[in-house]
Amino acid sequence: MGYQHWRYSKDNDKTAWLEIDVKDSSVNILRIEVMQEWAEIMKEIAADTDVAGLCMLSGKPGGFVYGADIAEFNTLANEADVHNLIALAASVLSAIEKLDIPTVCGIDGVAVGGGLEIALPFDRIVAVGQKHTKLGFPEINLGIFPGYGGTGRALRRVGIEATLDMVLSGRLLGAEEALSLQLIDRLADDADSLRDIMRNELAKPKAACRVESDTRFAAALAVAEERYCSLAIEAATPAPFKIVQHFRRSGGDWQKLVESERQTFAPLLLGEASYHLRRIFLIKDAVRKTARGDSQISHVHVIGAGTMGGDIAAVAALNGFSVSLSDRDASAVETALTRAKTLFERRLKSDTTIAEAMSRLVADIGGAHIGDADIIIEAVAERLEVKQAVFKEVEKLAKPGAILATNTSSIMIEDIAACLNQPERLIGLHFFNPVPVLPLIEVIFGERSDKDILARAMRFSGQLKKMPVKVKSVKGFLVNRALLPYIFKAICLMKAGENADKIDQAMVRFGMPMGPIELADQVGLDVCYDVGKVLGMPEAADSELAAKCSDAMLGRKTGAGFYEWEGKKALRERAVYPQEELDALAADLLAPMIDKCRTAVEDGIVASADDADIGCILGIGFPRYRGGPLGWADYPR
Repeated sequence: MGYQHWRYSKDNDKTAWLEIDVKDSSVNILRIEVMQEWAEIMKEIAADTDVAGLCMLSGKPGGFVYGADIAEFNTLANEADVHNLIALAASVLSAIEKLDIPTVCGIDGVAVGGGLEIALPFDRIVAVGQKHTKLGFPEINLGIFPGYGGTGRALRRVGIEATLDMVLSGRLLGAEEALSLQLIDRLADDADSLRDIMRNELAKPKAACRVESDTRFAAALAVAEERYCSLAIEAATPAPFKIVQHFRRSGGDWQKLVESERQTFAPLLLGEASYHLRRIFLIKDAVRKTARGDSQISHVHVIGAGTMGGDIAAVAALNGFSVSLSDRDASAVETALTRAKTLFERRLKSDTTIAEAMSRLVADIGGAHIGDADIIIEAVAERLEVKQAVFKEVEKLAKPGAILATNTSSIMIEDIAACLNQPERLIGLHFFNPVPVLPLIEVIFGERSDKDILARAMRFSGQLKKMPVKVKSVKGFLVNRALLPYIFKAICLMKAGENADKIDQAMVRFGMPMGPIELADQVGLDVCYDVGKVLGMPEAADSELAAKCSDAMLGRKTGAGFYEWEGKKALRERAVYPQEELDALAADLLAPMIDKCRTAVEDGIVASADDADIGCILGIGFPRYRGGPLGWADYPR
């Protein structure tokens, strides 16, 4: 019988070889039709008395199985649909376990989520011991957990502590760690030796079944609950709580875990948090696709060696670009190089790679290398006249085809480009601080920005391992346009008598990394005041905010703002507030942010609600499990 997604054959030793090679896909994913075909193959294998052993591996080099088709989850309308999908998977995986012949699974590359679950029923597992091999259960990042029996079968192999860590953290294991945990049984040096080793493993006994004592099982659950559940908001992100309950109900019996997964998996998959997290996963994947390809940039020149400019230069050198860094202040350049070395030492593993990165980043005080650069990024003071002066000079020195980019956070591209003979060369690359950590880049286009230059800038962002969102040149672009009204709403509510701590607690409980009052103090009240004026917000003239700026009470950097500060810690009295009051307060605070995101889409500032949401998630810290401002506002409750 012919199959679309599988190749099935037998060799002279009566060993059956099953290869997954999903049609019309660059990687193997477990679509429903793929699982349906597998179910038919298992019937064929079970009925064949001439088979002495079964070996399964991928028919795609360098990749095993990336798990289920996340987009296909959206077609599951109710719990019955979810149960049917799980029943299909269960029929296949239990059929492997019921075979009375030895079975071996070979993994070369990524085996995560469902990709790991389908390997666990085999008697023995072999993996290629190279860096590209990764195993794990990242489903928690989608608000769910393994649904094809993975929790029970992992418990059988690696025990309770390792299983809980894999399921609740979502981290991926390399081949060596997987072997040390006995998640796999053998390593192959490379893909070429995988088949021979799998054949040899057929003669070896099944992996031993781990049995945990009641005491150890209970202790591991208590540790997991403390580590993962105390940090979550149960109403919004129920998965950690439900996972611990799922294990607790099993009493440590791996078979009970397998049998009961569907009872917990279905409501989680159909819940709001998982809906949002899966949508954001797909949006991030789409953003990455816009950033793929060669930007035709090899040399980057950065003007301005302050925190932003120095870090932009360091991140570019870290990612393989030749970088020159200029500034009128030679000491600023030296400070930036020192900070860059610290970054390289954190991110790179050997003295050789650190030295190579440092060799790619050179001090260029006077800007002698501007003419060599494929992109010149300006990161000087946020003043129009200063930026225009820089670009007037840069345009004279830049080679034809070089991209001119400004790291402005608020000034319109058209205003800066007014000084240029070729304004179409100028675009904005708005990085976020700290540059080495935050992934978002707003790629800003003005009325005359060249489309090819914009496309190259998007690809350049991808080569920096950043997430670019294309944004029209308007005051505040996307992120500041959405963020400042939210902050000023909080200030207005506080002025009207609302408790600052209650405001901040409402948003932290909602899932924000910090509340808006504390954030204003962190950013600097002077910065909030100035940007608010640039955006034309009447609230910026608020007498209390202006007075604090006049009194040099600017927030954390001066030791006092809306809060008193002790180093990096805001000092304030805490209180407990009813959850319904916090929920109502959060909705009130978010209303202006939602409005600005909605008009950003309507006015073509960003292309879609997806862009608005991912921009706010990556640039503001809006919680992924809430789906972004528009995703949260428009979810049918």
